[in-house]
Amino acid sequence: MTGHALAGRLAAPSFVLPGTVAENAAFLAGKVDEVALCLFEAQACLAYTAADMPVALADLPLRWHVHLPVDLPWPTTAGKAEARRAADIAFAVLRKAAFLRPHLAVLHPPETDLDTQRRLLAAFAARWQALSAANSADGAGKPQLALENVSHADVVSLGPHFLEDHGLAFCLDAGHLLGYAQYDILDSPLPEQAALVHWSAPGRQDEHLALTGFTPS
Repeated sequence: MTGHALAGRLAAPSFVLPGTVAENAAFLAGKVDEVALCLFEAQACLAYTAADMPVALADLPLRWHVHLPVDLPWPTTAGKAEARRAADIAFAVLRKAAFLRPHLAVLHPPETDLDTQRRLLAAFAARWQALSAANSADGAGKPQLALENVSHADVVSLGPHFLEDHGLAFCLDAGHLLGYAQYDILDSPLPEQAALVHWSAPGRQDEHLALTGFTPS
């Protein structure tokens, strides 16, 4: 579900049924306001053709955002060139959906120590924004980059001004917050600032359970 800027909008992922993105989007049209394009695997998504992402998707009564690949080639050290390469790949994946004019792109931070995370994300964000400016004539130039809290990165630890300083938004994953006991997030301004909220009940590791899995408390 999107946050304050679009309060009340409900989004669903592009994989709720076995089938293509197009089949899922057709099923979801009229049931939700928005679809999250699950572009989780870089090379598989770079190989998408018009059969996977037909232009007719743009005719559906849906808004769109994307979840960028979770297998980007992040370096384990703070190599700026490697971080820029990861951004290049992520942006190339995004361009597969440019015709849908997605408004947000969700990114998992790299799994490394905190200082290295900061440096890699700063380099990634700078490259992303340069690519956005260079492609501002089409929809690929518009999505804001949003960092999601995951098992190895609660985002709040990056610092109180990190997101603002690098032009980033926040995607709050409620299941991750509960499953990984990331309660420091609740003591920060981030929940109120979230551009997007992922709702699922916490499970084992990165398991995402149905909302019926929530306890009353």
